[in-house]
Amino acid sequence: MRQVAVATLIMSLVTSLAIAVAHADVYRSVDAQGQVHYSDTPTPGAELVHVQRGGGGLAPSSSSLAASAKSSSSSSSSSAPTPPQTVAKANAQVQDTLAKQATEKAVQQDLEQTRADQCTKAKSDYEAAIAARRIYKSGTDGERQYLTDDEAEQQRVNLHQAMDTACGS
Repeated sequence: MRQVAVATLIMSLVTSLAIAVAHADVYRSVDAQGQVHYSDTPTPGAELVHVQRGGGGLAPSSSSLAASAKSSSSSSSSSAPTPPQTVAKANAQVQDTLAKQATEKAVQQDLEQTRADQCTKAKSDYEAAIAARRIYKSGTDGERQYLTDDEAEQQRVNLHQAMDTACGS
């Protein structure tokens, strides 16, 4: 008789513990890698998921699903854990996007440097033409061919326009 009483006591304790666990709060959080975690202990950034009993398993309620979809766009709206292939694919897409952005930034910096170099050269050429008393061109055999005053003035105007184009007005 005593054994039956002990067995009944143990069964009632197990049943009450199961009921307490079934009514415990469950918290959902998403870590930095996008993995979804469920716990009975709240953590910073975790949201309370109200669960309802049905079909022998636990499932998030519709209100918690809506909150999950709003709070974390990287995780799916279902309570099923994300498969590793999906996470790896998402990580690869993020890495590709970051690599593309880094390449675009490098190209933009190269273009800016090239424009700055062209502006510097155009300024230097214009200043040299202004400072020179006479302007010349090198002939095919390497000898100097001096420009007339009108040609020299036109060369200075052309160099000024080239400087404006390279450096901006």
